[in-house]
Amino acid sequence: RERTSAPCTALSTSFELKKSTMAVSLKLQKRLASSVLKCGKRKIWLDPNEINEIALANSRRNIARLHRDGLIIKKPAVVHSRARVTLRNEAKRKGRHTGKFIVS
Repeated sequence: RERTSAPCTALSTSFELKKSTMAVSLKLQKRLASSVLKCGKRKIWLDPNEINEIALANSRRNIARLHRDGLIIKKPAVVHSRARVTLRNEAKRKGRHTGKFIVS
C-alpha cells in the first residue's frame, strides 16, 4: 500500500477559516477612545469592517485620527422618556393610584 503525501484539503481549509475569523481584542482601543472622546466605554462604536486598522492604533493620537476618519464614533445619549411618568402623575391628580378605597 502506498501512502499519499498530499495533505487533507478539508482539514487545512477549515483550519484556515478558523484562523482568519479569530477575534482581536480591542479593549485598549475602546478605553483610549472613551478617554479621548470624554465618554463611557459603552458609548464608543468601533467600525466592525475596519477591525484590523483599529487594532493597530495604540496611542491617543492614533485613536483621535481614527475618530476624525469616522472609524470610531461616539454614540448619542440614550433617550429616557418621561411620558409614562407624566400620564401617571396626571392620573394621581385625579385621585388614582392612591391605594385608598373611597365610598361615595
